[in-house]
Amino acid sequence: KAKNSNLPSGCLENGLWRTKFLPCLMFWVGNSDYGWSIPENELEYVLENIFNAVYDSRKRGPCDFDASQRIHEWRAAFGSTAVSVLMAFFASTPEYETQEAREEYAEYQLQDCRFVYDDPDNDEQPGAFLSEYILRIFAAHLTAISGKARVDALVEFGKPGYLTALALSAVSAERALVLVQNHLLVDADPSDNSGKTHKIIQTLNEATNKISHTGTAFSSGNWETDTMAYMESIKDLPHERIQEILTRAEGYMK
Repeated sequence: KAKNSNLPSGCLENGLWRTKFLPCLMFWVGNSDYGWSIPENELEYVLENIFNAVYDSRKRGPCDFDASQRIHEWRAAFGSTAVSVLMAFFASTPEYETQEAREEYAEYQLQDCRFVYDDPDNDEQPGAFLSEYILRIFAAHLTAISGKARVDALVEFGKPGYLTALALSAVSAERALVLVQNHLLVDADPSDNSGKTHKIIQTLNEATNKISHTGTAFSSGNWETDTMAYMESIKDLPHERIQEILTRAEGYMK
């Protein structure tokens, strides 16, 4: 696990690492073409430029490992947010009190990726990536990057905005629905005293012949192909749609 002691000297002063450096890094990753893996040389270049912009210093230290861990945690947060948002919706909607009703809902939403659209039955303007579900997940990313500083060396023009962040929002939503559909995301048993309201059931890992969370994890092995497919769709979105997504999602920021 990453430790703050790995950071370059002075990184933690004035809270800049948490309030500026990390938001800048997550903004860059979320706006990049790298859904699940970032080339090492590219990450080093980005870290150096963000470091120089935030700390106004040419001194560099061994923060690469810590940054990689934080990026991993940032991706994982999409998966957990998608599950929490979906289960909160079920808990607040009486008609989805039973597991059977939830599974039927998930199956319906997964048909033709209905969960992605604001109005999936509108053939002319369905509103791709404007569903409340997607916006609530994406809003968690906007919260994570709030406070970011401008890094002139990393400003790129002509690229679609928030490519990876939107793709991870969509694919994490799909995963949560698939888990419900397959009876793998269920309410937790109150008697187990875990404090959790829901749980993901472990499945058989055929490679090890053991029961584990490997098959249900929000990971590159399970979801990279789907993420890339969403990224291709997002690349076709007009700039106006990205701005509309941002505006609507800001209403769900915490």
